[in-house]
Amino acid sequence: MFDIVQAGYGGQGTLCGALGVAAHFFNLVAFDAQKTYVAMVDDLFQWYSRTSFPTQRFDAIAHFPKQVQRLAKSPLCHISVSQWTLAAGAEVTSKQKKDRCAKVTGEVVYQTVRMLNAYVDGRYVAARYPFAEENAACLACHGADDMWHDKDGMNNQQGKMTCVLCHPHLAK
Repeated sequence: MFDIVQAGYGGQGTLCGALGVAAHFFNLVAFDAQKTYVAMVDDLFQWYSRTSFPTQRFDAIAHFPKQVQRLAKSPLCHISVSQWTLAAGAEVTSKQKKDRCAKVTGEVVYQTVRMLNAYVDGRYVAARYPFAEENAACLACHGADDMWHDKDGMNNQQGKMTCVLCHPHLAK
């Protein structure tokens, strides 16, 4: 059913497939008047972007335990995997990379279940993740206050990732 999400949706390197599947589950379970599913997706994607993967949680069942860890920096498969392959000196087609992605998927599932259990128990509180400091100059014009583009003007930013990941010409 979710086979298409592999390798960042059909091999395109876009959103990490594990995150996409988790977002669908949040939408199914936490579709309420408060739009908790939106907060949960934001929470999970920000957690992912700020986590160094792969963790060692699944090393006992992994083919390649104690792999190099690297900060994902983004919910995008291409960026997360590229950060890791460069640090690990691994090829994107390697078994080490596939093992890394399997462990990352396990971590996403673990975090998703924790969040859904908290929601069902009435204990879910969305984590608040501020925009990265390096985004300050960009957000001065393209502010964070109109994520859904309901206003006129330059408040048109399209995400919460570090801007310079995709716009390196803006780096100081």
